[in-house]
Amino acid sequence: MASQNFLTHFSNAPLYNTKAVAQETGVPADTFRAWERRYGVPRPQRTEGGHRLYSERDIAIIRWLRDRTAEGLTISQAIALMMSGSDTNLAWLNTAVDTEPHTWERLNHRLFSALTDFDSSRSDQILGEAFALYPLEEVFLRLIEPTMTEIGEQWHQGKISVTAEHFATQFIRRKLSSLFNTYNINEGRGMIIMGCAPTEQHDLGALLLSVFLVRHGWQVIYLGPEVPLSDLLNTVQRLQPDMVCMSASTTETALQLLEVGRAVTALPPPFPRFGFGGRAFNLNPMLCERMPGTFLGKNAQEAIDTISDLLNGNR
Repeated sequence: MASQNFLTHFSNAPLYNTKAVAQETGVPADTFRAWERRYGVPRPQRTEGGHRLYSERDIAIIRWLRDRTAEGLTISQAIALMMSGSDTNLAWLNTAVDTEPHTWERLNHRLFSALTDFDSSRSDQILGEAFALYPLEEVFLRLIEPTMTEIGEQWHQGKISVTAEHFATQFIRRKLSSLFNTYNINEGRGMIIMGCAPTEQHDLGALLLSVFLVRHGWQVIYLGPEVPLSDLLNTVQRLQPDMVCMSASTTETALQLLEVGRAVTALPPPFPRFGFGGRAFNLNPMLCERMPGTFLGKNAQEAIDTISDLLNGNR
């Protein structure tokens, strides 16, 4: 691809502002600005007032990278593919890649600060930058999940306020809910009911796992926080799911799941598999020994692997 000298046909004259480039390419401005900061691609020039101006060549590069990432490459892989060609017009890219590396630690610190400062705009910018540079699941696992875990722990320790924790949770919930609602899986690989213990109010982990599951082709019936046992059992008997997954963040709510798990596994055949997880079980693995069913894992990726193994008959 890169060896076809495709960029030689495009002008280097800086003519187009950021809005025009976004309209021409269909790539959000936050995305190609993140590519520029991370990889030095594209390479807009600046007006005297400091505004970016892009050339036809910049637009061609953005379109090419857009198409490669749509085919399944990560942005770093697409950049590497461009550099691998024999086109000497691309030689400058060799010195551009990773000029300003964004480590996960730095992104986590920035997102934590933005959320606990009640700064929606800055939080949006950081997440947009992360999604532009990394695969979605990696952003979930290495940015959103650890950041929210840290916010939760600092709230439990009294180091940040209840209002800061609530703001951060609601901000991330809106993002996850939006992603979850973009999928409409009516059949998929199987049906999974997802929810929280009867008095468990913290459902962010369950929602995050639900997004993972629908992205992997599962049909998810998401019930959210505080699911009453009687209503859960009625829903299970009505829908006949393949699995019920429940979350708990405290010892008290984890003990409630003991009753839930026993009730679900005592249903007449065909009763679903029962899985559980959450902060309470991560902090106190001894709780897992008392539970019926299967511990899903310490994070969403482990849970996806566990659920896949269980429902594909590998356990």
